Amino acid sequence: MRKKLISSLLAATMVMATVVSVGAATEEAKDDTTATEEADTTDESGEVVGITIPEGLEGSYTIGYAPATLNNAFWIAVKDGLQKAVDESGVDVKIVDVDAGGDQAIMNDGIANLISSGIDALICAPADSTAVVSAFEQCKEAGIPVINFDTPVEGDAVDLVETIIASDNYNAGYVVGQDAAEKMEDGAKILVLHSPRASACVDRLDGFIAALDESGKEYEIVNTLDGKGEQETSLGLASDALVADPDLSIIFAVNDPSAMGAANAVQQTSVQLEKDIMIYGVDGNPDAKKMIKSGAMEGTGSQSPETLGYDSMAAAFNVLSGNEVDKDISVDTFLITADNVDQYGTDGWQ
Repeated sequence: MRKKLISSLLAATMVMATVVSVGAATEEAKDDTTATEEADTTDESGEVVGITIPEGLEGSYTIGYAPATLNNAFWIAVKDGLQKAVDESGVDVKIVDVDAGGDQAIMNDGIANLISSGIDALICAPADSTAVVSAFEQCKEAGIPVINFDTPVEGDAVDLVETIIASDNYNAGYVVGQDAAEKMEDGAKILVLHSPRASACVDRLDGFIAALDESGKEYEIVNTLDGKGEQETSLGLASDALVADPDLSIIFAVNDPSAMGAANAVQQTSVQLEKDIMIYGVDGNPDAKKMIKSGAMEGTGSQSPETLGYDSMAAAFNVLSGNEVDKDISVDTFLITADNVDQYGTDGWQ
């Protein structure tokens, strides 16, 4: 699990229960901007500890934004965080998007086009953390700093990026696994809707499994299917899975769109299900929180995309100003269920 560097008061307002971390948000914690400013400092060497926008920032910049896809509310919320940092900076910034639609080859082509057109920095959450390496190598050769967020690169590729800013994805899966283990019966049958090309999703599944194993309860993962992080794809896969295993107890999806697709599949199925199925996702998507409130979903391991976006843009500003940033910055994650969903609200991201 990545080391914790708390970049918002959201993490500071978390309370630890005996077996599961549950966020206890306050109105103050929802102000990501204030939280970031208060939490971040600069040490004597000039290295930024946390992420703040450097003082005296001048000039104009073109920043590339390459998320896994723009067809997901999460990535739109990240861009809102980027824009918030731009607005606070007081400088002229043009954000240029690459919409890869979940296809890393398309993203790599888009990044190459950004390099040719002339960008000052790239903020990127790859669809495939391995296949993105060639694009990051091109950025390195062109002298363009890369801010890697949400989906970390690994191994030698770490040297190609200035910093990795990611939610604690292992913990996001872990808190879900703790809740599921507490509520499930021995011998529970579990379906996993995965997105294995994204390292963040691999970490989420690893955390989920670790929590189940620690519980000591018996369980069976009957299938692990690639939902690609997409609602429609996951709906179809879950529908077929319900026919094959109408006695499922749990569906764990590595993100909320997949979880919402599974919830729709359960609602629409013509199969006689043998029990109520607990459906979990990861993200804290507003629509997923509505499903949690209505009972269609059991919970979600939640994060703050606006914080990720704000910190990523602030990191880019620091790099462009000649400041160093921490190589590995982790933003805390926490569980939302029906017990605390009203604290976070369903109209927007937490």
